[in-house]
Order: sequence, then C-alpha cells, then structure tokens
Amino acid sequence: GRMPLHHALSACPRHLQYTHAGIGRISAGALGPVLSCRRNSSRVVADDCRHRRNDRTRGVYPADRLEKLESKMDFVKSGTDPATLVLGYNGRIDQFTRSPLRPRGRASAMRWIFNSLLRWDEQANLVGDLASRWERSTDGRTLTFRLRPEAVWHDGRPVTADDVVFTAALLKRPNAYFRNTLHLSTGEPAEFRAIDRHTVEVSTPRPYAALPAYLTGTWASLFLIMPRHVVERVGEAGLEAHPVGSGPFRFGEITDDGHAVLPAHEAYFGGRPKLDRAVLRLFARNDDRIEAFRRGELDVVIAPGRKFGQEEAARYHGRLEAMPSNQIVQFALNGRHPILKSVKVRQAIATAVDREKLVREIEGPAGIPAYGPVGPTNWAHEANVERHAYDPAKSRRLLAEEDWQPGADGVLQRRGERLAFSVVFVPDTWNVDYAGYAEAIRLYLAAVGIELTVKPVEYWTGMKTAWRDHDFGAFMYYDTFYNEPDLYWSWHSSMPKRPEGPPADVPAGLPQYGYGVTGYNNPKVDELIIAARETVDQARRKAILSEVQKILATEVASYWLFNYP
Repeated sequence: GRMPLHHALSACPRHLQYTHAGIGRISAGALGPVLSCRRNSSRVVADDCRHRRNDRTRGVYPADRLEKLESKMDFVKSGTDPATLVLGYNGRIDQFTRSPLRPRGRASAMRWIFNSLLRWDEQANLVGDLASRWERSTDGRTLTFRLRPEAVWHDGRPVTADDVVFTAALLKRPNAYFRNTLHLSTGEPAEFRAIDRHTVEVSTPRPYAALPAYLTGTWASLFLIMPRHVVERVGEAGLEAHPVGSGPFRFGEITDDGHAVLPAHEAYFGGRPKLDRAVLRLFARNDDRIEAFRRGELDVVIAPGRKFGQEEAARYHGRLEAMPSNQIVQFALNGRHPILKSVKVRQAIATAVDREKLVREIEGPAGIPAYGPVGPTNWAHEANVERHAYDPAKSRRLLAEEDWQPGADGVLQRRGERLAFSVVFVPDTWNVDYAGYAEAIRLYLAAVGIELTVKPVEYWTGMKTAWRDHDFGAFMYYDTFYNEPDLYWSWHSSMPKRPEGPPADVPAGLPQYGYGVTGYNNPKVDELIIAARETVDQARRKAILSEVQKILATEVASYWLFNYP
C-alpha cells in the first residue's frame, strides 16, 4: 500500500511504529534501496507532530539518485556508513522515554525498541503488531488476541501471553502514568488473562469501544509490552537503564555526547532490518539541529519547523512533502472563569474573530480552519456544526444581552467589572506561531470591547501550573487524538486526574489528557460521550459523536483555530 511520508521518515525498519501521526509502518524490504545508495546522495527532512499526533508533516528528500520504496516517498541513506541511519531530534537524552513504566516528555524512540499488541497502519486503521490477529465478542466486552509465535525478546527468549498480562498489571497500578486508559470511566479495570502461551483475553464489564486504540504504543497509552523475566530480575530502574524489548532495534548505548545508538534486532519477527543501526542525535536548539543537517551530519530531521520551506529544501537537493493530520490548534477558554463560563460571551468571542482570514494569513493556503474537536480526516468528523461566522455586530449584541456596556476607555464593563482576561501560551519559534495568533485575536477582541492580555509563559513553570491551578482565561495549545475520537479525555466533566508517580516533572492532579483543564461542563455532553464509549458499532457511535460535536461547537466549548492539513 501507499504510506504517508511521515511514517517512512520515522519508521525505517519493518513494523517500526512512530508515535504521533497516522501511525504507519514500513516493510523491511522497503529498506533494501537504503543500503545501495551513494554517499553523496542528499538528505531527508521530515516535519512530524509533537504529541499528539497527526501534525502537518513535511519531508525534504533527494531530487536525484532516488530509489523507489514500497511507499509514496523516495528515501536514501547518505551517511559515512550506508548501513547506519542518523536521525536528528530536538531535546536532551534525559527527556527521552526508555521504559513504558517511566514515561518522559518524548517517547518516539520507544517504537524502535518495543512492540504493542496493536498498531495503526498507514491508512490509520488498527492492525496487529505482536498480535497476529484479534477479534471482539458480539457483546463488545471481550477482546481476544493471538500473539505471533515467532516474536522473541532482544535476549532471545520468546514473547508470551504472560508478558502481556504482566505488562497490563504494571500499567494499571495506581501511580502508572497512563493507567486511566485501561479503566472504564467508572473506574473498573480491563482484565487481562492468558488463555494459553500465545492467546490473551481482555474483558471489561461493559463495552469499551476505544480500548483497542489504547493497546497501541501511542502517547495516549504507551501500551508497550515488557519482558516479565527481565523486569522481575532487574527491576523498573534496571529496565530503564538498559531496555529490553521485542522491536526491530535493540538498545545499544548512550554515547558520551548524549546520543543513542540502536543496533538492529537480528531475530525481529518482521524480518531483520536492512539497516545495521540507527543513531538518534539530540539537540537542545532546533537551529543547531538544522545546521547539522545542512552540514551533512544527519540523514533525517524530525520536525524541522515552519521556517524550513520548499526553497531551502531545493537548495539541499531535496523537496518538501506534506501529509494529512488530526492535530487541532485551539484558543481554549476556561469554563470556570467568572466571565467565560457564559455561553453567550464565548459565542461573542467566536463571532468577533475572522477565523478564516486569520488562519489564511498565518498558515497560508495549507491552513484548514477548525470548527470542532474532530478533524476532517477522521471517520467521526461532523462537518455540519455551527461555525460562528465573523460578525462583530452580532458579537456586540450578544455581549449587550449579558449586560456588558461600554466603559470610558472602550472596554466593556458590568457592575464595575471589566470584560478582560488573559491568554497564556508557550512561544514557539519554529512550529506554531502562537504569538501571532494571540496578538491578532487581541486586536479582533479589542474592536468589540474585550480586553485580552497576551502572556507568553514557559511550559513547565507557566503553562503546567496555569492548568493545574485553573489560573488562566484562555490558553493556546494543540489537541490531538490519533485516529480514535474518544472525546472523554478532553470534554467529559469528570475526566480523571493524573496519578502521583512518574514522570516527576509532570505535576499530579492535572487532567490526564487533553483539554479537560478548560472545565467545560455539560451533563448532556457527558451522557453522550459515555454512550459513544460504550457503543461498538461505528455507524451508531458516529451518530452519537456527531451530536456531541454540534453541541460543543454551538456552545464554543473551545475556540478551535485550525487543523494541520
């Protein structure tokens, strides 16, 4: 089949899953051409999403000496050693996850080392990973997985059903970071049972439509199977120090300069990778990483940023590619805020801003305005929602209905209170122009008498604490749901909180995922979201989710800005 560029760039060996986008993989045979390419072939640059999945993805790859892979993209290896792939990542080695039990801010490399029960293919369908086949019972409460008998750990021991049950037990513990995905919204856990050496049964007291999506290695769950015999021998710290998985590459070493070396897994169940090793080079600054690419030190750069355009790609004998996305950037409003809890005020904000013009001017023709929480590439997308067209007169009328009257300085007031709030965001110099959006929205709102204060903050000390303490009027960030539109994590009023436990740099008590920090609360939406979770039939589930999207859009639960194309 044809594979989106994103997957090929970040998934070189067969069945290597990358975490964030449509989550596809590439076959071992596809890497045959990699080994035969010339040293002076040009480089590849890809732009993938950060957390969350399905970003606008760009890739620069050679315009000459290309050899066709089994996917839509042409890829060459062009390093000193043609059997080594050198990838450039932003971040430090201590930010990279090496164990599913101790997640950190970046988990991309985990898919090189570990496997999950299921994975997303290049069409964003769920298919088997360690499971060669799987089925759901007619009542929707039981999933049965048949494991690949040829799958072995990096130490040569076979992967068994006991390893899956053992992994699930660890990931369901009270302090496990992603424990909530393995529980129903009412708290009952999914029960894992080994039927025989290669068969696993997963049962829930009620249907849980989204559960298969959480038995993957995406950041939504990080359900990566661990070897029981290793964890019991060396402990959790030992597994993190020297990960042992079943994936196409093994953990080799961390070099003195903080890079990771991953040798090929000779006995990988999908076939030995055609690369001998992958090297993950890490950069604290994106500019330094791009310079390393320009000097010819990197074969792949993940997410070079919006400033890396087609013209520069051509300068390095490459070209830029893009692929569809499920990531949505939002101007998210605090439903607990004394002013913004009013639906009419939120609707007034929406009609005060010319969303289409704003997105077009900042993103260019590639930007797709967003009107709800489910993107247009997803099967559950509902296009027929209230879009709150740009209408400043309507905005003023809605505010007047809420008793907001012009003050002496032009800012609306009500009983001595100014119609004013702030927006927080993390400045982003290379991916999303949050500052540009914030300033433009400030000007739009000022025109109807709303005072918006723009407050750039640091992520850990600013954004995270604002979320935890609900200390914001609005914030700008992106939301993403892979290809599983389980709106529970972002829009159900009782969304569970993060547990105490790793990683230490993430405050406990925050909502586990998504935009639950907005405090949006609608009992009807809560009811529909749970109904959708417990409906296995996709057509019926889509009808329920369509109703949810219509309500969220009408009430401006958030002000969605744009989908990555």
